[in-house]
Amino acid sequence: MSDRPVDSDVEVPDWVRELGITDRLTGQEQARMSWNALMTAGRRVLGSGLDYRVPEHVVFSGFLARAQGLHEGSVAAIRADNPYAAFTLLRAYAENAAAILYLKDRRAPLDKFWREPHGPGVSIGKITNHARTRFDGFKDIYDQLSKYAHPQTLSLLASSRVVEGREVQWSSAPAFKSDHDAVIACAWVVELAKATSYLLMEFAEEFGLLADPGPPR
Repeated sequence: MSDRPVDSDVEVPDWVRELGITDRLTGQEQARMSWNALMTAGRRVLGSGLDYRVPEHVVFSGFLARAQGLHEGSVAAIRADNPYAAFTLLRAYAENAAAILYLKDRRAPLDKFWREPHGPGVSIGKITNHARTRFDGFKDIYDQLSKYAHPQTLSLLASSRVVEGREVQWSSAPAFKSDHDAVIACAWVVELAKATSYLLMEFAEEFGLLADPGPPR
């Protein structure tokens, strides 16, 4: 487990500080607490008193459960100082949010997301390409996460460090290359929790899963 504070010489970006994150410890705490946003969305929809509908509630419940699992896994991976697991799980978390957006915007047939577990579904390329057109920052973040998820240079060299230009330090045990990377991972957890909970509510409104939709967004 890794609970050490961020190094004093690491500058935390302003957008990260706005999330209440000032170092590694506060990052881990904010990441853990942001799970509540997912649960709030789930309770509002699944506790609405409306009859459980197929396929609308089935798909909503699947997105919620997947988000919760990826969120908890990402937080655990950050605490374990495992960038490979953390960034790969965050990539899947981002794909989950993008899929909710795709369904909400396109009104794609829900059958593709529940009826045939081994069917073709909707390609992840279509889902992420749509997210790129809707959110300016999605492409850059998704590309960065993919570099860790794939066996590319950034991922392969995560456990190696060059000291004074000559000596190479390497460990088979995973570790974030810097505390800054761990802080950014925490911030992405928080951002994805907020985005996912918002998109889940948008999905619920679009498919009539709320007894009281509330004021327009």
